[in-house]
Amino acid sequence: MNAAGNWVANGASLEDCHSNLFSLAELTGIKWRRYNFGGHGDCGPIISAPAQDDPILLSFIRCLQANLLCVWRRDVKPDCKELWIFWWGDEPNLVDVIHHELHIVEEGLWENGLSYECRTLLFKAIHNLLERCLMDKNFVRIGKWFVRPYEKDEKPVNKSEHLSCAFTFFLHGESNVCTSVEIAQHQPIYLINEEHIHMAQSSPAPFQGKETLSFKKKRKCNQKRKIILYYID
Repeated sequence: MNAAGNWVANGASLEDCHSNLFSLAELTGIKWRRYNFGGHGDCGPIISAPAQDDPILLSFIRCLQANLLCVWRRDVKPDCKELWIFWWGDEPNLVDVIHHELHIVEEGLWENGLSYECRTLLFKAIHNLLERCLMDKNFVRIGKWFVRPYEKDEKPVNKSEHLSCAFTFFLHGESNVCTSVEIAQHQPIYLINEEHIHMAQSSPAPFQGKETLSFKKKRKCNQKRKIILYYID
């Protein structure tokens, strides 16, 4: 086949026919509802508590388990949280999902318009659903990137299976929710286990956002490797 055979009638090459843009959903007919915690006015628990003891976070976890589009966020007031749920068609059964101390603050539907704030939270809810699906495929999230770590003894040979991806959402036209997928190749990442800790000489950095653990594997190559530990302050 000559070079001309690589071109189609409209003048575009086959390499240009791949796309990283995907249509995800139609906003037409979507409904939404906003909840807050009724025990302390508009706020959630004043003292930070584990997720299972926080009505907002517990309801959020249940929504994820029920495959509902949902997102929680902090309100303007300190320690305040609210939960947003989105759905199409008939209202889902939320009796065993929403905590009994949560109250409906606001609800709406597509026919009455969708504010910019509501669209932004819908994008975050879709991102939460994508994150859950990718984590079921053994991906981990680092910042905006979803990365698949290498196995303990796996060598970084087939890098195509460990490509990183990130998602950006936008509205096409009036009601078509689309995503742009960014693909990148990062350094090999391994999940830290107890063996890594035992083989590492730790140099604590209590006032920084990361620590570096370096160690030498007791193998033939005696290769030195570094592991970066990120933690939340």
